[in-house]
Amino acid sequence: MSVAFAARADGRAEHQLLVAAQARLLAETLHAPRNLDLVFQYVHVSEALGDYEAAISALERVLAFAPHLARANFELATLYFRLGSYDNAVHYFKAAGAAPDLPVTLRARLTAYLPEAEKQLQPIRWSGFLQTGMGYQSNVAALPGMGTLSLFGHTAPQGANVPRQSDGEVFGLAKISNVYDFENQRGDRIETNFVGYGTGQFALSQFDLGYVEADIGPRLALDPATWPGVTIKPYVVGNLSWIGGAPYLNSGGAGVTLGFETARDWSLQPDVEWRRLSVNNPGTYQVTALGDGDYISASVDGIYRLTDLMSLDVRPIYVRAAARNPWQSFNQGGFQISFHDEFAPPFPWMPLQWTAIPYFSALWDGFDAPDGAVNPYVRRSDFAYYGGILLDMPISANFGLSGMVQYARTNSNLPNFTNDDVTVLFGPTARF
Repeated sequence: MSVAFAARADGRAEHQLLVAAQARLLAETLHAPRNLDLVFQYVHVSEALGDYEAAISALERVLAFAPHLARANFELATLYFRLGSYDNAVHYFKAAGAAPDLPVTLRARLTAYLPEAEKQLQPIRWSGFLQTGMGYQSNVAALPGMGTLSLFGHTAPQGANVPRQSDGEVFGLAKISNVYDFENQRGDRIETNFVGYGTGQFALSQFDLGYVEADIGPRLALDPATWPGVTIKPYVVGNLSWIGGAPYLNSGGAGVTLGFETARDWSLQPDVEWRRLSVNNPGTYQVTALGDGDYISASVDGIYRLTDLMSLDVRPIYVRAAARNPWQSFNQGGFQISFHDEFAPPFPWMPLQWTAIPYFSALWDGFDAPDGAVNPYVRRSDFAYYGGILLDMPISANFGLSGMVQYARTNSNLPNFTNDDVTVLFGPTARF
């Protein structure tokens, strides 16, 4: 507890120092408006405080007597970009790009940000992230590591014919989104998202994985005059998946999401979703916990932005699975947490920030009834957790590298479902 209070005290003290520095620098810049070093110090302190309007005002005062100053135009463009004022951002990016004295490092960043700002002004906007590469899993089939299984309530050896096996793989990932903007004053639009993922195992081809999912729905402002920044999005969603080339899990359903973008430093997105699942267990070694039935999930995605480059994402989750079989029906609760940290790339000619995302998730499952084939006297109860780090490394505006390391473990009161796995993925990326 004392550590938390100390951290808060340090944060308040730093904030007070920044406020004092901002007031001092404002007085000095008004006294000497052509002292650019003072002006840019004031701009950077104001940005650190999240006072973008003050930073914009200072830069516009500079441009009043030096309209072609490249650095001032570029800084002003990036501020308008952060605020979502893309028409102003485009104007000042172009002004900065026309200046012959724009540093090479800033010109590289401009070539990345200007097309994105121009894209945001279009009524139909496409964006995508593509990755391919190689990976490794220490336990491809998610087999238990205890050496024994529970069968009809009796303990039996796992058997040498089903050993835990590691394997390498090639993988591909595609995330594609489309926004159709109605271009009205409310900001209403239709959002469409697609995700596709596939793996090809080097040795264990029976565990090759394929997965596609898509959702579509309108995002509508509830009442911009009364609740600015509050939106609602009803949507439909569906997915298909395969293991070893055979169908595994198909689903279709609908949901509704609320968006609360009512503050600069935080946002909330509650979501409720229903899906109808059809499950086929194609694997020789797997016994899936999922079964045909209805699945209802509820979550709240909360993002707190500590700075422009750092944010904390916390997402509590609840799922109710009402499967056809009671031993496949369960309640699940848990949370996901991640920390997003953007930082400067190692070479100044790289235009975009790199991002490190350490993350952790914990889930508790309680099943409705025992599975007689496993243990007719024990209802299954699991505690699963996983954590890792994702590193996104853009090299140019459109191409880069990305990697992930993750450890996952499931502890269960039945030995059949206790397992762990290490996953490593790495490969080139493309974005548009």
